[in-house]
Amino acid sequence: MFSEFKKLIIKTFSFHQKDTSVTLSKIFLWSTWLVYVGYLLLSDLPPGLSLLHITSETLQEIWNLSLNFWLVLPIVSPNVAPVINPALEGLFNIVVTWAILFWGFVIDGRNQRFPIVPFLIGTALLTNVFFLPWLALRQPNPQPPTDSLTFLEKIAESRILPAFLGMIFVVSLVWGAFARPEYGDLTTRFSALLELLSTDRLAYSFLIDLLVFWLFQSWLVKDDMARRNWCNPTVLRVVRLVPFLGLVVYLWRRPSLAVQQMKAD
Repeated sequence: MFSEFKKLIIKTFSFHQKDTSVTLSKIFLWSTWLVYVGYLLLSDLPPGLSLLHITSETLQEIWNLSLNFWLVLPIVSPNVAPVINPALEGLFNIVVTWAILFWGFVIDGRNQRFPIVPFLIGTALLTNVFFLPWLALRQPNPQPPTDSLTFLEKIAESRILPAFLGMIFVVSLVWGAFARPEYGDLTTRFSALLELLSTDRLAYSFLIDLLVFWLFQSWLVKDDMARRNWCNPTVLRVVRLVPFLGLVVYLWRRPSLAVQQMKAD
């Protein structure tokens, strides 16, 4: 009798402890999102003009970078592509590639109150404006799927996704360092990039997005490991410490999902 009562107390305490942890995590995520939006988009503290004072030049800069997405147009038709600082192009493409890498966790959207796909699309377009809210709104989800994977989930589970995005990352780095010779050598390019980061709000926002992605890139990994019945502290440590490529390693090495069939009552 006493042992059963003791087990009940331990179970209840563990539940409340877990519930408190989830609540604190959500408070932290929403607070981070508010600071992110307030500081980066709305305030006059960072370099350049805020979203409240956006200019036609900034809109044109966004449009030109979008045209040069993944460097397809500059490589295939360089005479048509807008000429932009290659370091800025590389930075932009790395940010977008990192955002798309989170599609590898599309299975996390199962059994959630909100669908994950709109948030992943928003993350690819507006980065942490959508990524942080998804982390805050989702519930812990370590359960394996109970029915067949959808077409989109199969793509997300494929090792082609991290391999392809890892290649884009490397190409973006090489492009920023060596493309458009008229922008000078590495030292000149680095100095120009620092100048851009200190004056241009859009370029500065890319840098902040990279830092936030790095801080939260492992947020979905523990549940993803649990739903695969996989425990690898070394890989988890790599994901937490190594920006972008750590997540590529995880998505490449993780075991395939095993669909758990529901047992009939």
